[in-house]
Amino acid sequence: MVTHREAATTASRFDPAPAGRAFSTRWEDVGAALLGLWIVVAVFLDGRAHWLGLPDSFFTPWHGLLYGGLLLLGLWLLAMGWRRRGTAPPWRAALAPPTGYGWSLVGAGIFAAGGAADLAWHEVFGVEAGIDALLSPSHLLLFVGAGFLLSGPVLSARVKGEPSLAATVLALLALSAVAAFALSFLSGFFSDAPVYAVGHFPEGTPAHIAAETRAEAGLGSYVLTSLVIVAPLAYLARTWRLPFGTATLFLTAHAALASTLVDFGFTGGRVVLAAAVAGLVADAALYGLRRAGASRRAQSLAAAGIVPVLLWPGVLTAVQLSYGVRWSAELVGGVVAVSALVSVLVVLLGQPGRTAAAS
Repeated sequence: MVTHREAATTASRFDPAPAGRAFSTRWEDVGAALLGLWIVVAVFLDGRAHWLGLPDSFFTPWHGLLYGGLLLLGLWLLAMGWRRRGTAPPWRAALAPPTGYGWSLVGAGIFAAGGAADLAWHEVFGVEAGIDALLSPSHLLLFVGAGFLLSGPVLSARVKGEPSLAATVLALLALSAVAAFALSFLSGFFSDAPVYAVGHFPEGTPAHIAAETRAEAGLGSYVLTSLVIVAPLAYLARTWRLPFGTATLFLTAHAALASTLVDFGFTGGRVVLAAAVAGLVADAALYGLRRAGASRRAQSLAAAGIVPVLLWPGVLTAVQLSYGVRWSAELVGGVVAVSALVSVLVVLLGQPGRTAAAS
């Protein structure tokens, strides 16, 4: 259990507002997490509109969902502070949310500024297309704001003796989905690299470089997408008792959001089904490890290795059924193995010397 002294100390590190305020309630955490997911889904729907080439401007239904979610989450944060107005000076009552939510309030301001910048950018430079839309300055500002905005339930959980685990899982899912969207040009869920055979040409020749470039991008897609999914799962497994179904939720949600982005035009629902099956098997394996008494460090490392090993063969099977995989057996097996090895190494190096206290 985390003591109040430890909670206050940790809060001062991760919250720009003064420590020592009342903690949020479970329902406040769940509400913040659900509103965060609303924003994330709206982001992917907006991305889908770009993918389909629908008429675009700042004033679209997708932007309405996005900024409507932002408004509701901002009001939720202000209401959380107002409920605790007795613990803060009257002039700043609404700007003193519970411990752990200070950065969320900062993120709301950054996100709002990003929205205004996005409107100005579109008016001056027009609407971006392709990878330019992901990397425009106003959109990068939105990503930064979203990262802070959605962090509240996670940072709050770090300082609670009894955190709302459901809210923490949902908030981490939303945060990882934002990262997945920002890196969607390298998404393993709709990479078409395996559809193209890799020709063999003399090393160093232009033909050799051209033949392998697509496969190299495919490898990067699987490795990067693995890390986006594995990092929060490993964190959860190391810090708290991971509920059964968490891996299934993460893998299915990520596959569904990625498929929504391309309007389910790559493999239809096959990738989502493959991700769901991989998640169920991963949950069963992690549950078995918990029942066997494995340490949380071992569980987090197992999650890092198990997820890529189960996920990508299923996704590649979906690609095979839809278009046919033309990679060699070495390349197919290699991308799965490398994805798992890199995930385990990153999680291993990112773990603290002492595991977090169990709640």
